[in-house]
Amino acid sequence: MIGATPINSFDDPGAGAAVAKALYEPLLTAMLTRDYWRFAIKKQKLNLLSQEPLNEYKYAYQLPTDCLKVERVYQVSGYKIFRDLIYTDILDIDIDYVYRMDTTLIPSYFELAFTYKLASEFALAVTDDTGKNQLYEQKFRSAMAEAYAADAQQYPQTPIQDQPFTDVRFGGGIDNGYGF
Repeated sequence: MIGATPINSFDDPGAGAAVAKALYEPLLTAMLTRDYWRFAIKKQKLNLLSQEPLNEYKYAYQLPTDCLKVERVYQVSGYKIFRDLIYTDILDIDIDYVYRMDTTLIPSYFELAFTYKLASEFALAVTDDTGKNQLYEQKFRSAMAEAYAADAQQYPQTPIQDQPFTDVRFGGGIDNGYGF
């Protein structure tokens, strides 16, 4: 895409392979963790550790080894994450988390955006071409917008149920003569 010599692996000789080896994983991890991608989410019940935390919490749980970022902790109102542990006062917790899946599982809409991001970064690092960098950065932004939309379409929306905050907005259930 950037006009440099193609590479077959990160171990090929040349600047392209060296840049690929240095940038590929950090860029992929950053893209997976900076936004909420449903395709990259796993659910898991955590294992309680026998060791008690030192300070304010009663229980410690081990995060999964493939966890890149915790998105949601269930059954817990208060917790703290320290490195690969979650501390809380709740005895049983589940989490949703971002994981580093095999690249064959990455959907095409995300793969395209990631390819443009790589091209943008490679254009500067390998060819020192700011024009190509800007071109692929624009393509990346456009592909990201399409990727967000495609990812959101993979799952049904949750309808809003009757709640006090919505009832108040629509007249609190009182007939005000306007039909709401």
